[in-house]
Amino acid sequence: MKKYILFFFILFFSIHLQSCASGTESLRLGVIGDPHYLSEQLMDDGKAVKDYVNMSGKDIRDVPLVLQQVLDDYLKSDIDILLIPGDITKDGEKQSHIDFRKKLQPLIDKGVRIYVIPGNHDINIPHPVKYEGDKTLPTENISPQEFAEIYADCGYTEQISRDTASLSYVAELDKKTWLLAIDACKYQDYKENSMSSGRILPETEKWITEVLAEARKQNIRVLGMMHHGLVEHIMMQSYFFKDYLVDDWSRLADLLADQGMKAVFTGHFHANDITEYKSPAGNKIYDIETGSLAAFAYPYRFVELTENGMSVSTKNVTAIEGKPDLAEDNKKVMQSRARALALEVIRAKGMSFPPQTLDLLADLASQIFVQHLQGDEKVDDAMKEAIAHLIKDMGMPVPLSPENIELDFYPADNNVEITF
Repeated sequence: MKKYILFFFILFFSIHLQSCASGTESLRLGVIGDPHYLSEQLMDDGKAVKDYVNMSGKDIRDVPLVLQQVLDDYLKSDIDILLIPGDITKDGEKQSHIDFRKKLQPLIDKGVRIYVIPGNHDINIPHPVKYEGDKTLPTENISPQEFAEIYADCGYTEQISRDTASLSYVAELDKKTWLLAIDACKYQDYKENSMSSGRILPETEKWITEVLAEARKQNIRVLGMMHHGLVEHIMMQSYFFKDYLVDDWSRLADLLADQGMKAVFTGHFHANDITEYKSPAGNKIYDIETGSLAAFAYPYRFVELTENGMSVSTKNVTAIEGKPDLAEDNKKVMQSRARALALEVIRAKGMSFPPQTLDLLADLASQIFVQHLQGDEKVDDAMKEAIAHLIKDMGMPVPLSPENIELDFYPADNNVEITF
């Protein structure tokens, strides 16, 4: 009898172990976007840095404290992986890259795997500067090779495939999931200024299709990471803000969706937004854009990757030491900057409106932009009234109404369950 009991115990235990082993354990990811970090060694609290802050509206002095708060939160969390899709530094300063990498060390020591890809502010930047007292002085930038060396243990030594034409690479997140990190920046073309726009080189696209073909062959799920947006996140983004989407974005979105990429983590536009895109063949891909840690709404993400999809949640930094109203104060700054940007874009497009209509349009655009930065945009009553006035003032012949204007594409932006 004891033999039978022992036999059934062993059989039950082995079956239980097999059933546990056959399931896919979830992966926990963190995502931060566009830190635009300037090393504390490259600025003081003098006149030069204050002049820059007043001129640009970007308080780069806040970023080290914001960044540290986020990294400390990740250190206390249970994330396995941290993704950083570019614009790591303010303007590609070598010292900023070195010091940013040092800030990641506690997470690496804990066993968190970190993967980075450059943004348009990270490599070959012409004329990066540091601030000392009332002086703005030159400082060193970095080359593509130096980027890969500084972040060697953030993707570039662990990679299982590397593109020869760019800093793109593939890393294994687990036995059934690959990360395809795509370098779409144009730093090889920088001369006197950097370029906001991005493109995927023909050689890199060929390599990407080979990677995705191999993944399909092995039944591997592929997630992407790229600085530039893959698809539109707001109405007419490709018309008004085309430099924030990768060149030829529509064709590339179809290509990546049809070849099996499930989602891509992006940044660049500084908004916290998610868009579901469906190719003509019916294949879906999600562009998960994470906003900047250098401005409102200071978001950072937690992603739980499961066998059939992912759960995305968002936290926001609202205050730092000495600035209890950091987020609310910067929200006002961003709304003011957005209004000025709206007027600039309208004029650049050759549009002409009566002064009253122009003011109304700029005010509305600034409200929408700030909502877009935070994600999960909603048309409130005041905005509906403003839109109705605009429709009347502009004499629009189309049956447009405030109710059928789509501010936010599906799905939700901050906290959402996504099924692949």
